[in-house]
Amino acid sequence: MNVLEALKYLFLGIVQGITEVLPISSSGHVEFFKEVVGLEIDEGLLFLILVNTGSLITFVFVYRHKLAQLIKDFFLFVFVPEARNESKSGFYYVLKLGVASIPAGIVGIIFSSHIDRIMIEYNVLLSGVGLVFTGTILLILAITKLRKGNTLVSWMDAIFMGLAQAVALVPGVSRSGMTTSTALKRGHSIDSALDFSFLMYIPVSLGSLLMIIVDIAQEGISVPSSAYYIYYAIAGAGAIIATYFAFLVVFNAFKTGKLKYFGYYCLLAGVASIIIFIMKN
Repeated sequence: MNVLEALKYLFLGIVQGITEVLPISSSGHVEFFKEVVGLEIDEGLLFLILVNTGSLITFVFVYRHKLAQLIKDFFLFVFVPEARNESKSGFYYVLKLGVASIPAGIVGIIFSSHIDRIMIEYNVLLSGVGLVFTGTILLILAITKLRKGNTLVSWMDAIFMGLAQAVALVPGVSRSGMTTSTALKRGHSIDSALDFSFLMYIPVSLGSLLMIIVDIAQEGISVPSSAYYIYYAIAGAGAIIATYFAFLVVFNAFKTGKLKYFGYYCLLAGVASIIIFIMKN
C-alpha cells in the first residue's frame, strides 16, 4: 500500500463528507479534487457511491432517533389499528419519503450506466457544468421572495423534492442544494426542508449501494490492485467522520439561509473544474 495514495483517498473522503452536508455538490468536489491531487480513478460511479455510503452511515446515526420513531409509527399503523391515530403522521411521512425516492430510483436504474460511461471520459467537465447549474439555481433562489414556515410535507412537496433529487444524480448538481431549495421555494422552514432532504437521501443511497452489491455479485469487481480496497475503506472512514463534524460545525452556516454565498462558490468551483478539463485536454 502506498501511504501517499492512501492519504489522497482519505482527503477525498473528507471532501465528500463536508460537501454532502452543504448545497455545493459532493460529487462535483470529489471529481474536482481527484484532478487536483492527481488520482487516476476510472471506476466512475462506483467510487462515488462507495464514499457516499460513508455519509449515509453518518446520516443514519444523526437521525437515529427520528428514524426509530418513524419505523415504530409505520409498523404501529400497519399492525396495531388502535394506535393509528397517534402513529398516522409518522406512517405518512415514511410513505412520502418513499414517493420522493422513486424519481431518483428510476433515473438511476435507467441512466446510471450512461452517466458512468460519460464520467470516465468527461468527469471534471461534467461535474463543472453541474456545479455551474447548481450555483445558478441557488442564486435565482436567493433573490426570490420565499414563503417560510411550513413544517408539514405534502404529497406534492415529496414529488417535487424527489424530482429535484433525480436531477442531482448528474455529478456536480448538488442533491442537498436542489432538494432543500425546492422545499424552501414551496414555503418550508429551513429545519423542515433540511430534515426531509437528508432523510430522503437514506433510501436512495441504500438503493445505490444495493445496485452496486448486485453488480458485484453478477459481474465481480475490477480494481487496479488489492490495495484499493484499503483505499476505499479509508475514504469511507474519512467521509463518515467529516460528515459528522460538518453537521456539528458547518451545518449552521447552511441554516442561515444565505444561499447566495453557496451559489457564488459553486459558480467559481464549476468554472475552475471546466478550466482544468480544458487545460488537461
